[in-house]
Amino acid sequence: MERKKPFGSKRAKKAPFPIVKRPMNMLYYFHHAQEKGIFMYLNIFDSHTHSDTSWDAEHSITFLCETAVKKGILGFAITDHCEINEYASRDIETRIRQGHFEMLKARAAFGKSLMLCYGIELGQMNYDLNLTHHVLEMKPYDFVLGSLHCIRGNEDFYFMDFKDEDPYALLEEYYQELYEVAKLNLFDSMAHITYPIRYMNGKHHLGVDLSRMDDLIDLTLRTLAQNGKALEINTSGLRGPIGETSPTLKYVKRFRELGGEYVTLGSDAHSAENLGDGIQQAMEMAHQAGFSYFTFYKKRQPRLLQIY
Repeated sequence: MERKKPFGSKRAKKAPFPIVKRPMNMLYYFHHAQEKGIFMYLNIFDSHTHSDTSWDAEHSITFLCETAVKKGILGFAITDHCEINEYASRDIETRIRQGHFEMLKARAAFGKSLMLCYGIELGQMNYDLNLTHHVLEMKPYDFVLGSLHCIRGNEDFYFMDFKDEDPYALLEEYYQELYEVAKLNLFDSMAHITYPIRYMNGKHHLGVDLSRMDDLIDLTLRTLAQNGKALEINTSGLRGPIGETSPTLKYVKRFRELGGEYVTLGSDAHSAENLGDGIQQAMEMAHQAGFSYFTFYKKRQPRLLQIY
């Protein structure tokens, strides 16, 4: 099969999916925010956010919408947690139903001033495929964000202290499992593919050399590119000790070299104050990696936003 020409190349005459333009009735909010020095780019869309439907987040979807409008954000996707390995213990089925109801109310209230997409962050989907398919069939998601927060038999990297662990053995297992998730092809974008480093090097200062995993990481990046999936540039690390995005520019460039066409940008905000944080830096990174557009998803289809 002939590979599609990348959108950013000179030979690419047009994108196969619609390029979204900001409606005129949203321009007021952008210029108001720009005057306050909040954003320098026009198309700010945040594809990774959490409402209080997630057990570790603070604010309602309505409050997130109010904050987004004040900040001049074009839109965002709600991607509340669904950890497959914690589905029963956290009563996630009820959370999904409640979150969808809250999203519908917010969309009715803010539909003319904000693009609100309904998504889900589906963690550890390789642990139980029957449950994963059940979750995917529950609601009409706009966007499914795939993620891996732990490896089999271990707790989330967030909670680990690594005192009695070989970090490279953990990373090797992590990237083998991440490759499993990538091959499932059940999501739209893969989230924070350097997630363990956020805690190994950021929180615990282990000085791990991630380049030792490059061959394994390539397997996931190549699979994403071949399957037409997006790679997320997650900006939460810019707010923490690690001080970098997940992944860094090196891996975004590599994804592009391997034929990747789509990148999504996400703050991973768990509170309204962080909504949209770092998206400008992520846009610049995507541009440096060779992308002219970044992507958000509507009805599980990619929609392109120009980087300008």
